[in-house]
Amino acid sequence: SLTQLLRQTKVIAANLKLEHVECWVDSELNGYAQDAEPPKYREYSTSSIEYNNPYQGGWRFAGHMNIKIMARQPIAEIEDFSRAEHGVFIPAPINLPLYDISGSPLDFDFPQRLIVMASQYKRIVDGVTNELLKVTTELEKRGIVGENMNFNEREKQNAASIVYNIGTVHGAVGNVSNSPITLYDNKTINHLFVEKNIPKEDRRELEDILDELMNATHAEKQSLLTRAEKLIVRHKEVLGITAEIIVKSVKATLE
Repeated sequence: SLTQLLRQTKVIAANLKLEHVECWVDSELNGYAQDAEPPKYREYSTSSIEYNNPYQGGWRFAGHMNIKIMARQPIAEIEDFSRAEHGVFIPAPINLPLYDISGSPLDFDFPQRLIVMASQYKRIVDGVTNELLKVTTELEKRGIVGENMNFNEREKQNAASIVYNIGTVHGAVGNVSNSPITLYDNKTINHLFVEKNIPKEDRRELEDILDELMNATHAEKQSLLTRAEKLIVRHKEVLGITAEIIVKSVKATLE
């Protein structure tokens, strides 16, 4: 099951110290907190609305209603929804205005519910599966395959240069910004500096260094790298473990 695959991924992420992946897996397994912005693939749409008229025999179709909602439930619950035969019923957060066939508003306050087709939840399951595939593919491309969930030092070192940013997830590693799975690039590093409230002058200095690195000679790169390292180390206490990853990302330009 997808839940089991996520649990296995958490073990792998823990062994490789991929904290961003662990944070994402925890959110998928336990559900997304209200202060977290779920990844885009967790967005789904309702198909119709019903109201409960006790005088006419219960729930009655009121019309088609397309409302976009972010799913915060644990993935196991999403998987159950994706297998529903006749759609999933969710309570309307507020009573929506309804009109009769002539366009006049219906003046009653009966309970309402929205209907979501199972295919909408299946898309979320597919989204999580695709992210898992990206994680595995990236590890394999770097020769990180492990043996019975165990990884040697070389594999752990290779994994240290990878940062997976999937959605905006609040957890032990802070706010993970929404971007593709990638090594820290210039834009991502700058975004991280903004989030960590690094002074503007230091952000600009690092931006200039990263821009110069793109077209610098090998000798110039060594000097620029030294400047970048000093700047990053200056804020190591705030950046935490990501400081080392950023340095490795900058060093990758020398290869």
